[in-house]
Amino acid sequence: MERGRVKNGLLTLVFSVLVMSLFSGCSKEPVELESAQVVSNLDKGSGNFDRVLQICFKQPLSDTYYHKVVILTKESVKITGEGTLRPLASDPDNKCQLRNIYTYIHKDSPIGARELIKDYVVPGNIRQILVQIYDSKPEGKERPISERVFKDL
Repeated sequence: MERGRVKNGLLTLVFSVLVMSLFSGCSKEPVELESAQVVSNLDKGSGNFDRVLQICFKQPLSDTYYHKVVILTKESVKITGEGTLRPLASDPDNKCQLRNIYTYIHKDSPIGARELIKDYVVPGNIRQILVQIYDSKPEGKERPISERVFKDL
């Protein structure tokens, strides 16, 4: 009789561990935002990288994530964008991701968005940057896994 209980208890334990490992294997490691800033000194003359958003995390990314960004300048110019953030193959220990702000231009951007970015999205003229990180591209009203507002940059 005692043997049957031990056997059932072991089976239950093994099943529980198996189920927990299946569910925990599906989620990504949590990420924590450390900083975000507009960088304007990376361009080497092409004009395509004169406005870059630098997003830094507490730890380097170890998986692919999705992000949304809202940049608001002191003149109330609002630039929104989104996209994928991947681990850096060439520099896996780097905690920062660089995103060309011009790639955030989309069909709902303000008219003349490229010129607005060039004229107003500059270091020292940013009222706030909202950065939201998701496990994958949100389909509806999913909540971000990490979110932070950076002010007066």
